Amino acid sequence: MVRLEWENKEKISENLENLINNSEYKFEKIKDPLGIRISESLNQGKNSDSWRNKLFWDDNLSVLCYLLKKNIGQIDLIYIDPPFFSGSDYIIKIEDSKGSSDSLAYKDRWSNNFDAYLQMLYERLFLIKQLLSNRGLLFVHLDWHASHYVKTILDELFENRFVNNIVWYYYNKYSSGKKILPRAHDDILVYSKSDNYTFNEIREPRKRPRKQLKRTNVNGVLKNAKDKNGKVIYRVVKDKKIDDVWKIPCMQPASKEWTGYPTQKHHELLERIVKLGSNEGDLIADFFCGSGTTLLAAEKLNRRWIGCDNNKYSIHIILKRLDTFQKDLNAHPYDLFTRMTQEKKEVLKTGFFAEEILIKSKK
Repeated sequence: MVRLEWENKEKISENLENLINNSEYKFEKIKDPLGIRISESLNQGKNSDSWRNKLFWDDNLSVLCYLLKKNIGQIDLIYIDPPFFSGSDYIIKIEDSKGSSDSLAYKDRWSNNFDAYLQMLYERLFLIKQLLSNRGLLFVHLDWHASHYVKTILDELFENRFVNNIVWYYYNKYSSGKKILPRAHDDILVYSKSDNYTFNEIREPRKRPRKQLKRTNVNGVLKNAKDKNGKVIYRVVKDKKIDDVWKIPCMQPASKEWTGYPTQKHHELLERIVKLGSNEGDLIADFFCGSGTTLLAAEKLNRRWIGCDNNKYSIHIILKRLDTFQKDLNAHPYDLFTRMTQEKKEVLKTGFFAEEILIKSKK
């Protein structure tokens, strides 16, 4: 097997037990996050009565270790949209009662240290694999900057259990490049933990009905179906099974789903992923959940979910979106957890999550 090596590559498998068992992850549940009440300790162990969805306001490495330590569920589908090694910092413009200001959504510069970037992903992907159920699928969303490197890491970690490379073709994104072809797609790498993974067929309408030969299975071989006179049988089909190129637009400010968060993905993209790789009642997770579209897709499609992000504005957006969703539909209950620090206490005391804030991507 081909393996990717980089400077100071750490074999996290050798340190996994120490990483999980010798670290303290004291998460607390925040009561009424859309109000101003503070928190109580998170009840240890599994939820024995009924599942409550979980949103973590914290670093995802700590959350992954915590979930492994507490053995909170086996996750049936994990989607992550990590930094792309784009060399950019993503700034958002905040408008609230105090006026207008800029804030950092997240950094993706890495001081040009690609080895550090690969190590960050390697550690998280290793832990994610431990959390994935035996019938689960992992979807890793990347672009041209690093997808070819990360695929080699995934081949190593998942022992070549590669399923698909989904190409998300976004035809409505402006490109200013003059000496390159417009970059109009992202890659979503799909891996399984076993051969017994959930994979649901999804069909989409054709542009126009099409006449096709009818096929029948004869002893495991597809053959043309024939009538009693020996003539082949045709049928008219109006739909087709989706392939690995998905033509779905980028989010635009005119959309009612638009949040202003710079990495927001289209809800149709995440809904298709959730439908493809899970069933109702399954547990979905997103450990770089940004604007929370994965969580909303899981909620809409009657899946349980776990989400995580370290940015307070990301959590603010998610809480508001969940609140709106719960008002429109009978959504499942959820809890917000964090490792409490003085800085976070100050954020909560101000009633930050209850404030009306307008968030815009800054060009």
